[in-house]
Amino acid sequence: METGKTHLKTSPIVEAIGEAEKFTTGEIRVHLSRRWFDPNPLGRAQKCFARFKMHQTKERNGVLLYVNLRLQKYAIFGDKGIHERVGDVYWSELSAALSRDLRATHYEKAIALAVITIGVTLTKFFPAQAGAENANELSNEVTQD
Repeated sequence: METGKTHLKTSPIVEAIGEAEKFTTGEIRVHLSRRWFDPNPLGRAQKCFARFKMHQTKERNGVLLYVNLRLQKYAIFGDKGIHERVGDVYWSELSAALSRDLRATHYEKAIALAVITIGVTLTKFFPAQAGAENANELSNEVTQD
């Protein structure tokens, strides 16, 4: 664990990640921030994506959901494998749904809903093979700073 960073091992979000990844080889990570200065959430998401080595998944199908809780900004960043299959429209629609949900309900529930949606999409394009080992390439912990 990095100095100054915390990890949530149990929460509705962690549970949603576990459920979302059950039937897919895809990987989902959620990073929560409470920074006051964060002018570019997408740039921050890309840095977190690299820091957590999400680009090293076998099928390049990792998705990072970055949420700045103080500034109420977020970004969703998908690796090459998933982005090539879903395209910009998917990310825009997912972003709009997350935005509505963040305004309408508690942030953990809104993020969990987005994670489940991502999991359904990953399962469609990157299904786990029946009977094959579905290794969890990345931790399901929610990281924070």
